[in-house]
Amino acid sequence: MHDLRAPLLDSPPLQRYGLPEVVYGTSPAAGADFVQELGGNFHTRLLSVFCRLVCSADVAAREVVVEYRNGEDSRFALAGASTSAAAASTVDYFFSAWLATDIFPVDTSVLAPLPPILLPPSFDFRIHVVNIQATDQLSRIRFTWERFYTTNQPKPNAPHAGT
Repeated sequence: MHDLRAPLLDSPPLQRYGLPEVVYGTSPAAGADFVQELGGNFHTRLLSVFCRLVCSADVAAREVVVEYRNGEDSRFALAGASTSAAAASTVDYFFSAWLATDIFPVDTSVLAPLPPILLPPSFDFRIHVVNIQATDQLSRIRFTWERFYTTNQPKPNAPHAGT
């Protein structure tokens, strides 16, 4: 029998740290992006990201994207929808690793695909608002991630372990 280190066929050859986890993000200040650093001893893969954008009355077409950034703070991948939020509107965005194409509007929400990239501990991801205005606000930030050990993986607890 093969000693699988991860429980699913699409998982990397790493031991998962617990189950996928829903995390409640802290809303950034008005006019600012949300940033989540990935410190610690884990590789991280985003499965979904949810947020609400409340736009001020200032005229501008806003777009919401999820950016992946490396340790040098350079963007190397992103996810977005081919739609924008108008002035004085409130729009919910849901990015998912299981969506293949944009689906909008669904229940007045925007649904968009999210690349399931494995991110090392020194990287981060951001919810970036293109053309953000000073009083625009991101809120209701929720994301689901799964984390994998980078070092010191625990030994599997199975009869075939170590064979």
